[in-house]
Formats: sequence, structure tokens, C-alpha cells
Amino acid sequence: MKRYIQSNIDLIHPDKKTEINFNEEKDSFHADNKIFEKFYDIPNLYIKDGSELTETQSDFYNDIKFPNYDDIDDFGSLIDKASKSIFAKKLDDEIPMNSKVLEAGCGTGQLSLFLSRFSRQIYSIDLSKGSLIEGEKFRKKNLIKNVFFYKMNIFKLCFKRETFDIVVSNGVIHHTANPEDAFTNLVSVLKKNGIIIIGLYHTYGRLITKIRQKLIAIFGDWMKFTDARFKKNISNSKKYAWFLDQYKNPSEKTYTLKEVYSWFEKNNIEFISSIPFNYTNESKLFEKKEKKLNLSLFFEELSQAISYKQIKEGGFFIIIG
Repeated sequence: MKRYIQSNIDLIHPDKKTEINFNEEKDSFHADNKIFEKFYDIPNLYIKDGSELTETQSDFYNDIKFPNYDDIDDFGSLIDKASKSIFAKKLDDEIPMNSKVLEAGCGTGQLSLFLSRFSRQIYSIDLSKGSLIEGEKFRKKNLIKNVFFYKMNIFKLCFKRETFDIVVSNGVIHHTANPEDAFTNLVSVLKKNGIIIIGLYHTYGRLITKIRQKLIAIFGDWMKFTDARFKKNISNSKKYAWFLDQYKNPSEKTYTLKEVYSWFEKNNIEFISSIPFNYTNESKLFEKKEKKLNLSLFFEELSQAISYKQIKEGGFFIIIG
């Protein structure tokens, strides 16, 4: 675990405000008399926030390990897979070399590992011990030296303020007890003029999935046949992970773009763009777009309920600032 000494990042206890240092003799991190344990050479900097939901989500994702590595043998195949995602490829194209990047809620770390090229320093946190181990196994196997996994709580971040050039949290904070507070915490570790990318469930785009959730709750798991993903030629483990994440998650909240605008304003974050509201495959993620407002925004948000892509992907949108 000594590699974390070279990680070039300052850690701080979020409650005590004392530095978290690495003890080479004990091969562990400590803050005052508090020793942070490790697992599979991953620092466990997890600090409880008093929410039962945080503990529940930790157990939930420890089981499903999302996303898995079924069809990924090495770093080359990871790049091939990730490059097929327009969003991931755009991130890789637009995040500058040597950037210090935080992925909050990294799961098994596939996006973090994909973004590790171009001398970036990637710091990846998650609640799930099992998911982090999968990511660390892949990192070790492929000799990737600039990705650092931590078990850490978004509500108890152990990073100093204004640490990161880029913060990514995609499909994560809507599963927390207070997504707006989670967003504010992430903003606190973003450098001035840094970029934050947040992915959330959309109130109208999620409507069909919500109906399916009700049908499954009433009639049983066999109702999952209404989701076209289960007809695809993908592994059973991928179907299992998708089913639990979409239909059995302990908690999820949905938002409109208008609501998230208010988060940005409260935290002095300038709106840049949003997918799908003002983005095309030809445009850049980090290119300033016009902010849609009033009736134009209302009707476009409402239309997400009948958008095939939204229905297919579970009703999801991304906002960048």
C-alpha cells in the first residue's frame, strides 16, 4: 500500500480536521490515534455519517459489484468497451492531460481505469468493498499506477478543499439520503474553475421504469420481461446486476434539470451543458451551451417520459458545470 505515498494528495479527517498520514511501519493510514484499516491493499477511509441508508447501500452494492468485468480481459478490451460509450469517450477526449480527477461512486472502477491515460491522476471512491476489490484486481493485473482506490463516504470526504480539477459522479448521489448535500460536498473538493459532472435519474425520463418497479413489486420478478435489456445477448451476471440496480435498489430519487439548476446556483457553479437537453454527438461536453429555461425547458423535460433512449437507459440525464 506504500504506493499511496506517491499519490500526491493531502488527506484530512472530515470531523477532526486533522491530517491523515501514512505510517510505513504499520502500512496503514492514521489520524491522531485513529488507525484506518485496509483490505486488498485499499485504504478503508470510510467514516459513518449517521444514516442507515448509507450502510444499506454499502451492503447492497457489495453484493452486485456493478459494473462487472465479464467481457473485459485486459486494459485494451476495457478501452475498446469504454470507447463505444459516447459519454466516456468524450470525457477521455476532453479531460486535460495531468488532471487530478475524482470519481465519486466508482463501483468497480471501469471509468476511472479508462481515464487513467494521459498522465492523469485518478482518485476513485466507493462504499462497496467488493466492487473496489474488483477494480483493484484489474489495476494490479494491468500494472496501472495512477489510479488510487479508497473506500470512502461522500458525506465524509477525506480530501482537502479545492483538490480536484475534475469531479465525476455518474448515477450515484440519487441513491443517497440527501443528494443535494452530496453534491455540495463534491463541490467543496473541486478547484476554482474546475469541472463537475453529475448523472441523475430524471423525474419524467424515469417514469416507465417506475411503472415497471410497481409491476414487479405487485406481480413478482417475472415482470422484468417488460425491460428489453433482458432480451439482449448479455451475461446472466450483467442482467442480474441491472435488475437489482434498477428494480430492487433500497432508495432512489429523481430530479428535473430545473431543480438541479438551483443546486448549481446555490453552490456558485456555472452551467456548461447537459445531456440530453442541449447536447449533440458532434458538440463538446465542456463547451458552454445556452441554458434552456421556462416553457421550452418544461416541455423538453416532459418529453423525456416518451423518449425511447430515456426508457431504454432507465431515465438518466447528465449536467456539467
